[in-house]
Amino acid sequence: RRDGGAAACSYLPPSAASARLGYEDVNESGNFVLSACGTRRVAVRYAPHEALSAELAERVVEYGKLRAFETSDGRGWGLCCARRLRRGDVVVEAIGRCLSEEEYEAVDQTEYVVSFDDETLERKRAAGDDVLYIDARQQGNMMRLANDSAQPNLKLLYWPPPQRGGLPRRAFLVA
Repeated sequence: RRDGGAAACSYLPPSAASARLGYEDVNESGNFVLSACGTRRVAVRYAPHEALSAELAERVVEYGKLRAFETSDGRGWGLCCARRLRRGDVVVEAIGRCLSEEEYEAVDQTEYVVSFDDETLERKRAAGDDVLYIDARQQGNMMRLANDSAQPNLKLLYWPPPQRGGLPRRAFLVA
């Protein structure tokens, strides 16, 4: 929510939200894949052109300013910010375990899995890109609490854009 949410509800900072909602917050360590044996996390490394532009980097909201709140209409938990957001602020990056096509196909519930749009997925598959889906079900960050809305106030931004070269490998919510 751009306005910070309703004043009558209780707000939880990231560490309290992950403890209460039963997921591991991996925002600090970033996206990862599992090793071949499936037991060790391997950090996803990004090329220099995949870093946010200087303009967007200046607009990133401090992660500790994000809050979880229980919605009043029964949709579960939502995401808000402890400070007023401005149009163009980068609210949060999708962080979690990156899944291959086969791993994604084995997922029963995709509620907390971020995907790229169909056209981008096809281009990424053709190029052999290893970041196709970002799974925040068990290890993720506060982005997993952003709800769909008929009147959205955040949009999904894939990064880097085509003009920076390569395919997008990151996803952000932007006000």
